Amino acid sequence: MFSIIFTVLKKEWRDTLRDMRSLRMIFLMPVYLVGVFVATSLFAIHMGKQSRATTNDPIQLSISGAENLSPLIGWLKERGIAITAVTEDAYQKVSNGDLDYVLIIPKDAKEKFAAGESIELSLVFDATNTKVQGSLNFIRQQIWAWQSRIGSLRLMSRGIDPSISAPVYIRDINIASDKKMGFFVIATVPFFLLMASFLGSIGFSADMISGERERRSLESLLITPAQSSLILIGKWLNTYCLSLSVIGVALSLLTLAFHFIPFKDVGIKVDVGLKEIAIIFLVLFPVAIFSTGLQFLISIFARSFKDAQTYMGLMVFIPMVPLFYTLINPSGYEDWFMWVPVLSHQIVIKKILLGEAVSGSQLMQIGFVSISLGIAVLILTAKQLRKPKIVYGL
Repeated sequence: MFSIIFTVLKKEWRDTLRDMRSLRMIFLMPVYLVGVFVATSLFAIHMGKQSRATTNDPIQLSISGAENLSPLIGWLKERGIAITAVTEDAYQKVSNGDLDYVLIIPKDAKEKFAAGESIELSLVFDATNTKVQGSLNFIRQQIWAWQSRIGSLRLMSRGIDPSISAPVYIRDINIASDKKMGFFVIATVPFFLLMASFLGSIGFSADMISGERERRSLESLLITPAQSSLILIGKWLNTYCLSLSVIGVALSLLTLAFHFIPFKDVGIKVDVGLKEIAIIFLVLFPVAIFSTGLQFLISIFARSFKDAQTYMGLMVFIPMVPLFYTLINPSGYEDWFMWVPVLSHQIVIKKILLGEAVSGSQLMQIGFVSISLGIAVLILTAKQLRKPKIVYGL
């Protein structure tokens, strides 16, 4: 039995190594997925830096009509904002790109401020310029703070307690750890890893079943005395090893990415070492059994190699649905989730990335579910290999 499996496996490996172009393409997937993760992480870090405005790095603010409201100008200068006067058309300067944003103070601001009336200030900016959003938020916060301060002083001058205008106030207390905050940046990592597990070897899976049936070489292989189940196992082992290789490459690249991406620049702590990577590999080990078995089952019902690749492309939705659920409802968790394949793997990988403890029973539970489904799918596929309708494509 083992000699038959080994012979089929050796034959499939020989065919795989001959097709070096396709072999290189499957290893481009983890490179592409990790590249997308690195790009999105760097973009998130860049936006985080933009949103952190400090007085050590003064913000430039161009103001039209600064002389009309000197108390506000003095307040903004105390907050570390560098003021520049604008005498020409502010709207035109922002439209031409000469200035990122301009604060316009009306001419009657001095009279209205002395009379205790409201003043309408105009903050002109281009919403498509995402680089200035952090600075704009800081400027708005300072204007609101000055507005609250002046309003309180006006109430006090009239003998009214300022707290009467604010019956409640909110104090934000964030109890999330640095690792939990960091997961918002690395939330797509479980999805990318599961994507590599499900789509890493679809080309070779389709070629081993649908491709050989289309070339009429599967028929000559099945007429041998060897059992069809042993032939299927030999082919499946080849695909399974390829899938594990893709997962290994993806995890290796992620290890390097975690080491070089400057998460600490935005106060995010991502501590993923070799131990965590090894546990994640153990989590994905049984997933590959189910995913490759599902690839063979889809391929056995496809009429041609192209059809098989088309149908297998729909497998991307399998890891995508749990991703959307975990992003929309990150705190929702039920015990029965651990019996749902792919969703349970998303949850466990998330816990590992957050530094939370994962029990051995949970790893055995999700492994049992994935391996059982994988074996069931392979048995169903093996039963189809002896049907004339499947073999001959009738």
